[in-house]
Amino acid sequence: MRGDSEIDLGPPKRLALLALLLLRAPGPLTVGEAVDILWDDEPPPSAVNVVHRHIGALRRTLEPHLRSRTHAEHLVRAADGYRLLVDTSASDLLRFRGLRAQAQLAVKRGATAQAAQDFVEALRLWRVPVVAAGTTVARHPVFTSVGHEFVATVKEAADAVLTAAPTLTEEVLTVLRHAVENHPFDEALHSRLIAALSVTGRQAEALRQFEDIRGALAEELGVEPGPELRAAQQRLLQRRAPQHPVARLSQPQQADRPAQLPPDCLSFTGRRQPLSQCQELLLPQGECQSPTMTAVICGMAGVGKTTLAVHWGHMVADHFPDGQIYVDLQGHHSSRAPLDPAEAIVEVLGALGADSGSPHASAAALAAAYRTALGGRRLLLVLDDAEDCEQVRPLLPSTPGCLAIVTSRRRLEGLAVTDNARIITLDPMPREEGLELLDRRLGTDRIRSEYEAAVEIVELCGGLPLALAVAATRTLLRPCLPLASLAARLKDIEDRLDAVSGRDSRANTRGAFHSSYEALSSSAARLFRLLSLHPSRDITMSAASSLAGTDPRRTRQDVAELMDHCLLVELGPGRYTCHELLRTYAREISSLLDAPSVRSEALSRMFEHYMYSADAATALLAPHRSAIILPPPGPGVRPQRFVGHADAAEWIVAEQYLLPEIVRSISHYPRGEAFRRQLTSALETCLGSTGY
Repeated sequence: MRGDSEIDLGPPKRLALLALLLLRAPGPLTVGEAVDILWDDEPPPSAVNVVHRHIGALRRTLEPHLRSRTHAEHLVRAADGYRLLVDTSASDLLRFRGLRAQAQLAVKRGATAQAAQDFVEALRLWRVPVVAAGTTVARHPVFTSVGHEFVATVKEAADAVLTAAPTLTEEVLTVLRHAVENHPFDEALHSRLIAALSVTGRQAEALRQFEDIRGALAEELGVEPGPELRAAQQRLLQRRAPQHPVARLSQPQQADRPAQLPPDCLSFTGRRQPLSQCQELLLPQGECQSPTMTAVICGMAGVGKTTLAVHWGHMVADHFPDGQIYVDLQGHHSSRAPLDPAEAIVEVLGALGADSGSPHASAAALAAAYRTALGGRRLLLVLDDAEDCEQVRPLLPSTPGCLAIVTSRRRLEGLAVTDNARIITLDPMPREEGLELLDRRLGTDRIRSEYEAAVEIVELCGGLPLALAVAATRTLLRPCLPLASLAARLKDIEDRLDAVSGRDSRANTRGAFHSSYEALSSSAARLFRLLSLHPSRDITMSAASSLAGTDPRRTRQDVAELMDHCLLVELGPGRYTCHELLRTYAREISSLLDAPSVRSEALSRMFEHYMYSADAATALLAPHRSAIILPPPGPGVRPQRFVGHADAAEWIVAEQYLLPEIVRSISHYPRGEAFRRQLTSALETCLGSTGY
């Protein structure tokens, strides 16, 4: 609206784009995210241009007298996208969120009556749908997650009103009816609706409400009502009528319906693909058996596994009416041992208000009590930082409707084999998402004014969220220093890890890497250290074998272990890579733990590996060139073997940037001048044979 006139915003995609900007405000919306959301299938080649044209049209609509976009006050450029500059006075959604946060703080202070007022005021602002109902865009998780905020607020409002503000019961009852219509299988909503009907004297309607939802659950999902609904029915049948209507209604629910998720990360951004993979885990409407009840989010230390799991858990909390349970398994804790599975089971039983039996109960008795407690419930279990499969298996649900999200620095492939777990690998952020993270933490103005330095920081941090968050925080604490100074620190290999490592254990990138390193076998740890001597981030299996001086079988086992711990990633068949910050850490510990002679011998084997590999490739590709007489390879050197011309040419193409670096590094080679000449000649001949 502009004054009393309704503004024509144009076609549906433009309207949806404005809705996206409003949902993201005050944060940025990247162009890539807009394209992914606005086109549900393969976007056309012109998609990016279409987004830019819609942005221009929206800017002219919002500021009709604007002469230049550089002077825009409402819709401005952000890192790789746009930002809508609105506050609570201009955005009902921001006002809604502000009131909800205010109410939640009041609940924590014990001011439940004030919280009820704030919750209800927030709900008065709600208008649905957020985007036109029936469109494909409306079903996107970005918009459905806002609907989840509404449902969660309705539940919070009902609890506060029924506990301490009975005069608002009729108003919250109206909102509950509307929420139940749109979420017909949400038992937590139904239990609160039954409670509200009961305290307003509508006992018969409350009982009909229970029978209706019980019938729907049985017919559509094949399940019986959960403990919260059953408790609501019992209170009705017993006709308990306390002076303060639901002061006692919500108390028994708390043990039955835990809400243990840690706070959501306010600066969460990106991660569209893994979030979409998580959404696929939800039980489809009308189905009573999900294809999987376990998902494993794996990835290297600091990549944001816990942040993703918790964020998604908050997004979908209303899909699990019996609650959300969070267990820190301490698999890689800096000072505590991994949690024993029996201790974890006792934690979950306690959260559900269930008796764990004798303190010395056997594993079988605990497992039986655990299965019984989860039976008939729909729970979300977040099992954070798992050490290995054996720690997790006793905690996995076997009840339809329950879902376990496991995070681990290990791939936990065994859970996919034995428990049909879905493995979701979380990679470092691409540049666009890394810039958006910095934008969220530092502000659009700073990123726009120092864009090149911001890009450099993202690249030097390798898109690792923990490193970016620490770097951004340190920049905020020293606002007078330009981003270029931080980029300069990150370029210095000696200072790089210090720049992204705080004193707090949860903000210490070096410490996070160290706890992963500590979990390795001695052989895999040695290979990890020596890999830092290699000039390139990617390396073949045979080159790794030569560098470590180990036989191929041992090397394969060590590489497999490093991959299992997410310290190496397979780029393609037989070729592996390591994150640059991990290489920096490996270089540090190698200089501390490996004697100079060990490092020198590893370098010698590496140089010989490439000399003999280049000589073998040249013999296949340029057999008429003058041969180089080479001495036998030293102990532990295992050159690359080629099966034909194509294999040799493919190797040279893959190593075309590394081989010149090897030639330049010969000045540091520890053997005599004659051998250096042979190495140089072999490599240069190899490169020259294919024009490189």
